[in-house]
Amino acid sequence: GDIVFLVDGSSSIDDKSFQDIRTFLRNTIQSFEIDPDKVQIGLVQYSDDPYPEFQLTDHRDKNSLLAAVENLTHRGGGTETGKAIDFLQKEYFTKEAGSRAERRVPQIAVVITDGESTDDVLEPARRLRQHGVIVFAIGVGQIKQTQLITIANWPSERFILTTDSYQKLQDQTNSLLETVCLSLEDQRLALVDRFADIFFLVDSGIASNQFTLFRNELFRLLNRLELGASGYRVGLAQYGQDVRVDFRLSTYETKQQIVAAARRFRLRSQTGQPRNLGQALSYAKENFFTAEAGGRADQGTPQYLIVVAGKDSDDPVFWSAENLKDEGVIIVGMDAGATQDALDRFASPGYIFDSSRVTLLIDLLTTQRVETVTEDCKTANKADIVFIVDESGSIGEENFRLMRDFLRSVISGLETGPSKIRVGIVTYNNVPTAHISLNSFRDKADILQFISFLPYRQGGTKTGAALHFTLKNIFTEEKGSRKDVPKVAVVITDGESQDNVTEQAIALRRAGVTVFAVGIKEANKAELLEMASYPKSKFVFTVDSFVKLKPLKETLQATLNVNFCSKKDQADIFFLMDDSGSITNEDFSDMQKFIIEILHTFRIGPDHVRMGLVKYSDSPSLQFDLTQHSDAKTMENVVKKIIHEGGGTNIGEALSSMKGHFENAKTSRGYKVSEYLIVITDGKSEDKVQIPAEELRRQGVIIYAIGVKSSNDNELNEIAGDPKRKFFVDSFDALKTIKNNIIREICILEACKDTQGDIFFLTDSSERISEEGFQKMKNFTKSVISKSIIGQDKVHVGLMQYSTTSRLEFDLTTHYNLEGMLNTIDDMEQMNEGTRTGRAITEVSQYFDAARGGRPWVKQWLVIITDGKSQDNVREPAHALRDKGVVTYAIGVDKANSRKLSDISGSSQRVFIENTFDGLKELETKLALKFCEKGKRGCFKPSADIIFLVDGSGSIDEEQFKSMQTFMASVVKETTVGENLTRFGVILYSDAANSSFTLNKIYSKGKVLEALQQLVQPDGSTYTGAALAYSLQYFNAKHGGRREIRVPQILMVITDGAATDRDRLKAESDALRKNGVTVISIGVKDADRKELETMAGGDTSKVFFVDDFKDLITQYKNISSVICDSTKRGKCIQTYNQTDLVFLLDYSSSINLEEHKMINFTASVVDNFNVSKELAHVGLAQFSDKPKDEIHLNTYNNKTKMIGHIRNRPYKGKALVHIRDYFHESKGSRRDVPKNLVLITDGNSHDDVEDAAEAVRKMGITIFAIAVGDVFYLQLLQITGTPEKVFNVDSFDSLTNILSLLLFPCSDCTIDVAIGFDITDTSGSNNMLISDYIQHLEEIVHHISHISTVDNLCCTGVPQSPVKTQIAFHLVDSDGRALYDTSFPDFSEDVLKKVLSWKLSQPTYFNSELLNFYKERFKARSKATVKVLMIFSDGLDENVVSLQRESKLLRESGKNMQLFTKITSFQTLLLVFSLRHLYFSLLIFIDIPMHFDLMLAHKLFSYYIRCMG
Repeated sequence: GDIVFLVDGSSSIDDKSFQDIRTFLRNTIQSFEIDPDKVQIGLVQYSDDPYPEFQLTDHRDKNSLLAAVENLTHRGGGTETGKAIDFLQKEYFTKEAGSRAERRVPQIAVVITDGESTDDVLEPARRLRQHGVIVFAIGVGQIKQTQLITIANWPSERFILTTDSYQKLQDQTNSLLETVCLSLEDQRLALVDRFADIFFLVDSGIASNQFTLFRNELFRLLNRLELGASGYRVGLAQYGQDVRVDFRLSTYETKQQIVAAARRFRLRSQTGQPRNLGQALSYAKENFFTAEAGGRADQGTPQYLIVVAGKDSDDPVFWSAENLKDEGVIIVGMDAGATQDALDRFASPGYIFDSSRVTLLIDLLTTQRVETVTEDCKTANKADIVFIVDESGSIGEENFRLMRDFLRSVISGLETGPSKIRVGIVTYNNVPTAHISLNSFRDKADILQFISFLPYRQGGTKTGAALHFTLKNIFTEEKGSRKDVPKVAVVITDGESQDNVTEQAIALRRAGVTVFAVGIKEANKAELLEMASYPKSKFVFTVDSFVKLKPLKETLQATLNVNFCSKKDQADIFFLMDDSGSITNEDFSDMQKFIIEILHTFRIGPDHVRMGLVKYSDSPSLQFDLTQHSDAKTMENVVKKIIHEGGGTNIGEALSSMKGHFENAKTSRGYKVSEYLIVITDGKSEDKVQIPAEELRRQGVIIYAIGVKSSNDNELNEIAGDPKRKFFVDSFDALKTIKNNIIREICILEACKDTQGDIFFLTDSSERISEEGFQKMKNFTKSVISKSIIGQDKVHVGLMQYSTTSRLEFDLTTHYNLEGMLNTIDDMEQMNEGTRTGRAITEVSQYFDAARGGRPWVKQWLVIITDGKSQDNVREPAHALRDKGVVTYAIGVDKANSRKLSDISGSSQRVFIENTFDGLKELETKLALKFCEKGKRGCFKPSADIIFLVDGSGSIDEEQFKSMQTFMASVVKETTVGENLTRFGVILYSDAANSSFTLNKIYSKGKVLEALQQLVQPDGSTYTGAALAYSLQYFNAKHGGRREIRVPQILMVITDGAATDRDRLKAESDALRKNGVTVISIGVKDADRKELETMAGGDTSKVFFVDDFKDLITQYKNISSVICDSTKRGKCIQTYNQTDLVFLLDYSSSINLEEHKMINFTASVVDNFNVSKELAHVGLAQFSDKPKDEIHLNTYNNKTKMIGHIRNRPYKGKALVHIRDYFHESKGSRRDVPKNLVLITDGNSHDDVEDAAEAVRKMGITIFAIAVGDVFYLQLLQITGTPEKVFNVDSFDSLTNILSLLLFPCSDCTIDVAIGFDITDTSGSNNMLISDYIQHLEEIVHHISHISTVDNLCCTGVPQSPVKTQIAFHLVDSDGRALYDTSFPDFSEDVLKKVLSWKLSQPTYFNSELLNFYKERFKARSKATVKVLMIFSDGLDENVVSLQRESKLLRESGKNMQLFTKITSFQTLLLVFSLRHLYFSLLIFIDIPMHFDLMLAHKLFSYYIRCMG
């Protein structure tokens, strides 16, 4: 080993103590064998600076070394430990200084100190440990333990020694020696060169020139390797029709023998014979690498099969190669005449060489591969993962070493860190031991280093106790477990537990922990299933030897990547809950939690989703019906209080009782909505279930049957009536795992109703897919298609399968019925060739074009299902397809390449990977629902005021009027009704117009639908013009109109004939438009088309016509899209306002070809601003690993020059901390001007963003985050602080779609002004009025109330948009209690007169209590966009520091503050100027002429409001 002592030589150590240090060092050195090939020792003494006493190679024997120690001189000085530790790394642990790290010799540093360092030790110590050095810390005297913990390796009890004095330091000699020697041995084993087992398999038919090249290169390679029984072992064979082994791994033991045998190697002539590489690979699996043949896999030795192929194989190779790879063997493919495609089929990924020069492999065979974070794990931003590792006696030392390798390999591939994935390790035998808690380490390097000497102690196998221990002692806040972060336990065991695991595993899962069970060798499969989470196929892994743990790594890592359906608007849902005696109290509690989770998924309310619950045993018992509780929280409390009573299991009787409950549902709601019953049971019913279940289905009730434990499968099918609505889990705690599946099933029926789209399936049909897997892919495709509504004007589906070539099964126009598609899929036959996904994407792309049956005007999707990597490039073909607007989902099964899948889909959000083809089942509904949600037309919760103006004249009969009612109901169903969402009103007209209900009468969809059914036709003539004039008033605020707050307003005219007063149509419809009302005209039968166009203002897109009333229903979809367009707000970019705007652009390696799109988007945003010295200042920075300045806010005052710089600049790039400098005045930022930061990125940050972003926001900077592709949403939310400022687009192409939404989102332009009075000096007055103290108050308030006359005041996009101002007045006493308070009314003269007449009966004060009063008052009573506080003050009544603190709290609560103060003395003036450091703007009024007072008030107030708004 290489050991370096770092000795504190500071002045706090006296000469006697320093002699004690020499003695300690001498005694310690005596115990080592000092020799250049054994132990080397170096020493550094440090104080203010490090001093190299002697290097590792200075003393090559013990006597010389001891003499050097005796001659050490005490140097004295300070204590800069951090600097000294850095010195060790740079000057001692290097090859030049004698370190033998490259030869895998353990590296150890021992730090001895008695005082706290005056510099930082955290980072230097971390760097030293990451350098591979094990660090011990010895503390003497009263040194802080925390500093020692920071320096040393973990666990502290092993690597930290403490002693009271240097005299007692000698007592620690044996402890140090014992631990150092253990560490040397542990590290030696971890670093030992395991060499490799290498077997060459040569095609016996390769050309003679290729063979000569191979032989010559083979000799060179062998001469460069350390061959022998304890070094590299080599075997050699050739293949043709069969395999001939020339020598095995164990045949020769010396390098000389191996090289001689290789020289004798000749090819066996097999002219005209087949090349059966597949057969040869199968032979290799059984014969080349076994222990009997000299293989050392059980010792962790890497194994390579190097195949030199002269031509493509004549038999199938894929599965033979896969089986060999599953044994942990890496297959290297070398080209001696074979095609790239042939090598692709058998070689391990990344191990293909286009030559037979085997010397190319030298680095591969001699260099240890560095594990990196896998693509799958880079998106797993947060998780707490604990490995629970069996260390029982049945494992053995060698296998436990393989276990360490496996842990190191898996953890290397995870993105660990305090704010990302945290890792813990528990080992167990008879008792569990926590080695690493979730907060033990900050750095992955420390974890991996610790695993190298993870102790193996043998013993029994009590897995249950280990599970319990982990839950109670590791998944705790104290040990670093985090709330709202996914929790994962990975149990690794090789045998059957000696205690019960069932209850402990359930408890772990109940606590929200996902449990993986990894079984090795003799592990009990039933026990693994008991422990694992649901679905078991996803969370149970088994291998038959420890050697095979490593191939399992990638699958486990992908699954450890811990990463809604649309909420249904209306439904009636009942739960039927098993209360029988077979259910324990814990099981009953799990059911309650399951029900509570489901109810919180929906929008609960009397006009939305209603829920009821019946529990049953011997008989049913209603707990609450659909009308009893109208909010989720109340319902949750009721569910929690339900008592488990026990009894029998009469499900049939319970089902029969539900009939009446669902009949009452329609009566209580007034109309029928979708009805669902969720039945939960754990056993077989004691009565018949089929007939009552069928009766409920005939009544229109959809039933879901959930079976637990001992439930009867046949009975569940009878209850559900459809296997797709049947669910089963092994235990009640697993109920939560099927929650989303049930919710998706409930949602999909409604979601898919009006979907239009083109869906093409592209299925992998290569030889990689097993026959069983191919059938499961077919079943999956059929299931997804079956959930869509197929039809000529609905969903079109196409299907192509591919291998090396493609085969079209049917295009988008072949089938408009489900049956034809399903029959074609059943008849599909597998192609069994290579995997050319890129070629297939190019081929399928043409079928999305109109010329080949596609409908580019509807949503289009491609679904690719594959289980392997493609043998050609997929990125460009996939990108070209996405450029056409086709959304691609990539589904990978088994060993799919996640990066290639992301290349195909363009976003990992559209990638699904399952361990097995069985996992596809879980995806069926999830994928089908995505089509329905994304393909559904309409708006996402628009706000609008919509009035139907309905012709009720005598020409319309009763049946036709009903058609109009049905049409209106269809439009209503397409929207989200609510007081703050869409409001509806109806006006019926004939001879006269009459309002049936106004915009402020009904705020629920159900009640609107009910009111539509109750409309009564008036009969008479068709006075449409008069009706238009009549309707205008109903868009006013009095009747619920929201024009003042810019809610879009729509009048929908439905008429069947020419207007009796046609001459009024233009004037009245123009008047509506002038008031901001959009008119949509719908004509039926005899309506006059010209009149319809006149009412729509000549806009034909807002004119609809049908020949028959029954056809109205076909138009509601088209009209809904017009409504949607009409409700989209216009651009809100502040092109005329002042702003300081900075762009922070991602230029990491993932951007590459997309860069120009981000640049164009940035330039487009800038183009909307008036860039000048007075108005918009714009800056730009970029980041990847490091931030790079580009444009500061004061760089350009000219828009053209700035855009030119943006489009032509070089690009590099990191960072929120750095970007704060951009908003300093020295860089061009301005006080009192809105500050905005726009971040554009396509990846997750590798550092912590939360604190940095909060610091930026506290500077008053608004942050907008634009995520391109799959970026972790929570991280963006941490950056912006609010979801409204997070924008997400699928690709860089979609950036332009959010241009109008970005800067800056429209909001209601409302201002609340609070006016307060601080009049402390009341001497010489007796109940004077406020108006006596504050001259001109009345005029100032009038100016404020007329603030809306200021041009371009608010960012509404409409220069003259109305501004609503509310003014509140307050008098507050010294304790912060209100003496007078007007709240925030609309401005009125009456309120102002009352305020002017207020009598001041006591002094008021400018103190912390006053500011706190306003903080609470704004929070409780103001909802305005801009909030302003104006205080008239005669001076401060508290020290500045206290006011600074309180004003900061007020500012952070969202207030924009102004302070108006009257100066009474020079001292007061100084105090006020000191307040410029407060967190609000400051306006100073001095006693000056009245006209200047008013002018200043108006100008300054207007200026500040503009800055804020």
